[in-house]
Parts: sequence; structure tokens; C-alpha cells
Amino acid sequence: MSTGAKKAAGGRPRKLLVVANPYPPMASAGTTRVVRFLRHLPEHGWEPVVLTARAAGPAAEPPGVRVIRAPVPWPRRLLGGGRRSTRINGWVSVPDPYVTWVAPAVWKGRELLRAERFDAVFSSSPRPSVHLVAACLARASGLPWLADYRDPWSTYQFRTYPTAAHKAAHARLEAWALHRAAAVSAVNRPIVADLVARHPWLAGRAHVLPNGFDRAETPEEVSLGAGFWLVHTGRLYGREQQVSAFLTGLAALPPDVKALFVGVDQSRVRPDADRLGLGDRVRVEALVPLARALGYQRAADGLLLVNGRRPESMSSKVFEYLQAGRPVFAISPAGSAARALFAEVGGGTCVLPDDQMAGPLAAFVRAARDGSAPLADPAALERYELGRLTAELAALLDGLAGGQPAAAAKRAGRMPA
Repeated sequence: MSTGAKKAAGGRPRKLLVVANPYPPMASAGTTRVVRFLRHLPEHGWEPVVLTARAAGPAAEPPGVRVIRAPVPWPRRLLGGGRRSTRINGWVSVPDPYVTWVAPAVWKGRELLRAERFDAVFSSSPRPSVHLVAACLARASGLPWLADYRDPWSTYQFRTYPTAAHKAAHARLEAWALHRAAAVSAVNRPIVADLVARHPWLAGRAHVLPNGFDRAETPEEVSLGAGFWLVHTGRLYGREQQVSAFLTGLAALPPDVKALFVGVDQSRVRPDADRLGLGDRVRVEALVPLARALGYQRAADGLLLVNGRRPESMSSKVFEYLQAGRPVFAISPAGSAARALFAEVGGGTCVLPDDQMAGPLAAFVRAARDGSAPLADPAALERYELGRLTAELAALLDGLAGGQPAAAAKRAGRMPA
């Protein structure tokens, strides 16, 4: 459908209020999905305006996007790192440490909606506080709201609750918010299925809108040096057991087989690497810009994917891995979204989280070295190009703005859950 056909009455582009936190300049992997959509939405007749939190950081703000920032009046000591602040946040910050941003963001958002005409609201979590802001703004304005999930909220596998009351509070807040959503989207089928099972009123209004890769992002030229390099980019989120099993398998391989972990805290990897005598065969780098992470992926001989233990576990970086044209060694549970993706497009060699890694890892390295390791089919992978995915998002939004969510799902090419 042409951009012109998607314009609102009067020929103007439709305007979308995007509630996003985190957002640049804050450096976070959680910004990638939203930033990529923002890059392509104008091509499909939607003008995005971002409502976010005041923040500092090294990430470059997307050009040409108007941003409205609301303050975060929470004591800084509770927003910092460390186990003590994490415990305090778990007790008092429901649904997340940005809960005190909700009221200022709603205030700013209502001012904006009174001053200008918008056609829809979009928010993407985590953090779930964005859904609270968007729900309040949708309720106040009557605008249709699309609630997007990159990870579950109240059933997230890596969230621990101090008490049963805290768990119940998250569930109640999520239900309260979603009763105000015109539709929901999620990055994979298991998350959609979980949402509909817990909130039956979402049946017919829940859609899979996957992550993908964006050709507009240019990898940096990097060199890893001599040897066969396995590369992992991105955080590990409590997957230390799987990483320990991988490193045990790595230790059994020839010394020229090495591993690089990018964007990972040293404490997640280094103790096991030192215990196993891996020394400089294992490198760890702090968070790097996306272009450099993409460069490391392309410089690798093989890529390491470490998923969680639940079916919805699938990091967005898997699409970057597949686009890099390198074979992927994936630690992923049976029935996971990641395994379904590899079955669809190829490129993955999968093991279970509790498997012994030495044999499968050795076989993977041999196959990668002799060129027989599976690679993604470029034609199948094309379905996950960001221009196409943003067209699906725009189609959903078009349907909501026109009051036709079912029609939006058909035009987007996705079946409702």
C-alpha cells in the first residue's frame, strides 16, 4: 500500500505517540526495536513523536524524531546498580524502577494530546511502566493504543518477586492496563499465547510482530585476530549455568578455538573461564555501539546464542546473527521460538540448556571450519527485514486508527492468536 493511501483525512500523515523508555541517549539493547520502527514508520505514512524519560548516555538519538521528555523524580541511589539497590527496587518499585516517571509522563502526554491531534498510541515493554503511561493516555484521550511486548510482564522468567503480594500486584496492574488496549503485539507466538491465555478478552486482538534485522545499520570493520572465534553479543540475564556448560565444552577444544563475549559483565564469564584455565582464549568486552557489535558478528567464525529456559526465549540479536551469514550454535529449550525460527530459515545448530556441550560444540566447530555448518536461507530470512516488519506495524496502526483491528491483522499478513 502506498504512503499516500495511508494518510489520514485531509492528506496529512497520521501521527503516532510512541511511549518509550529506555530511549537514547540511554544505551540499552531495549531501544533497538523501537528505534528501528521509528526509522521506517514515515515511509508508511506515520509521523512518530516520542514520549520518554530524561536520560543521559552515549547512544546517538535517532535523527528527525521529535522527543518529549518527562523527569524521573526517584532517588538516584535506588536507580543505581548493585545488589542492595536491586533488592530495594524489587520491594518498592512496582512495576519497575521508573514507576515515579509514570505521573510526570502522563502529565506531559496529556498536555501534548490536548495541543495536537494524534491518531494512535504505541508503547513497547519492558519496562512495563511504559504500558501504564500509555494506558492512562489512551483512557484520557480515547485514542487506540497498541501495547507491544518484547518480553512478558508479570510472567517474565527472569523477574523474581519479594512476596506473593508483589507478584499479584504486577498481574493486577497488567490486567488493568490491557483492558485499555485496542490491540497487543509481541515478538513471538509464545508471548502472544501467554497473553491471550491470561487475558481472554485479547483473543482476536493479539498479533505476532517479530523482531528482525535492518539493512540501514552499517557494521564497523573489526578484526578478532588469529584462531577460530565464537562470538556472543548482548547481555546474559541470568544464564550463567548455560554459559558455564559452554565454557566447559570450549575447554575441551584445541587452544586456537576462542570465545568473545560482548556487552557482558566480567563476573558473568570470567570466574568460570579462569577456573577452567581458558586464560586469553576467552575475552570479555563491555557494552559497545551497535555498529561495532554487528562488526564482531561478521568477523566471527561462529556465533553463540544463549537463551533462557522458557518457550518465548529468543533474543532479538538472533536476526542480526542470521543476517551476518555465520553459523549459530544455539543453547535453547525444546519448543522455543528460537528453534522455530531456525526450522523456518535455517542457520542454527541447537542444543538443550542442560546438555553436555563438549561433543556438540566440537562437531559445530568442525562443520564451521569445513564449510558444512548450516547457514540461513537469505530468501526465507527476507521476511524479517525491518522495512517489511514496519509495514506490518503500520498496517496494524492503520486498522486501529480506522477502528478495524481485524482488518489490520489481515493487511499485516499475520494471523490473530
